[in-house]
Amino acid sequence: MPAEILHKDLSYQIVGCVFDVHNEVGPGLREECYQKAMEHRLREKGIPFLAKPATRREFHYRGQCVDVFEPDLVVADRIVLELKHHIEGFAPENVSQTISYLKFWKLDLGLLINFAMDSANIERIPFQPPEAAVEEDYDHIADFIPESLKPVLRSIREGLLRLHQDVGLGYTATTYHSLAQVEWQGSGLACESEPRVEPLFRERRLPESRISPIIVDHKVCVQVEAVADDISARAIRTMQTHLRLTKCAIGLVACFGKTRMLIRGVRP
Repeated sequence: MPAEILHKDLSYQIVGCVFDVHNEVGPGLREECYQKAMEHRLREKGIPFLAKPATRREFHYRGQCVDVFEPDLVVADRIVLELKHHIEGFAPENVSQTISYLKFWKLDLGLLINFAMDSANIERIPFQPPEAAVEEDYDHIADFIPESLKPVLRSIREGLLRLHQDVGLGYTATTYHSLAQVEWQGSGLACESEPRVEPLFRERRLPESRISPIIVDHKVCVQVEAVADDISARAIRTMQTHLRLTKCAIGLVACFGKTRMLIRGVRP
C-alpha cells in the first residue's frame, strides 16, 4: 500500500483479517457466514468494531425518518466494511451504498469486500464530501410554463436547492427521493410518490405500472436521481414517457451527482 493511503495501519490489519477468513472459509457461502467470521477474527486481533444490527441508524430530516443505514461493520470508528458474495463482481450500487454510509457516519474510508472470488477482492472507497456547484437548465421548458405554474416550479426549485445546501451530495437516489418529498410537503406542496399509470399500445391497455417520479401539486413530474454527473438522454426520454402517461404539464430531472447538482426542465 502507498504511504499516503488513508488509515494505513488499520487497513493492513483489516485486510489481513479478510484474507484469513477467505483462506479458511472459502467462497460459496452466504454473506452472513463471512460477517460472523470477520467479527470473530477482529475480536481475536483486538480491533474494536460495531456490527449490524448495532450499526443501524435512522436518517431524520424535518422530523421524519427518510432512510435507514445499516453497514455491515464500522471498524474503530474509522472504516466502514461492506461484505458481499457476488460471483459477477461489484455492482455500481454497492459503491454508492458504501459512500452513503460514509457520508452518514462522517467517515472517510470504506472497504468493499467480495468473498465470492478465488481470492478475496477488496475495493478501497475514500470519501471526501465535495463542495459542489449547481447547474440548472430550463431552456427546454421556458416557453411552456403557464403563469399559474410558476409559483409551484419556484417552490420545487427552492426545495431542491435547500436540500443541496443542507444535505449535500453523497447519498443514493432513493434517499434523495424521500428527502425531496419531505422537503416539498413541508413547504405545503402535495406529493404523490411512485404513481400508478395505465399505458396503452395501439389502444390496447397494458398492465398497470408504478413509475419512479414524484408528482408535485398534481402538475409537475419530478425525477430525482443521484451518483451520475450528467442527466442522460435516457433520463430525458423516460421523463417524456412519464409526462405523457401522467398528463403533467412540465417535467424536471434533478440529479445529486458525484461533484455537482443538476436540474433540467423537460417538456412533454
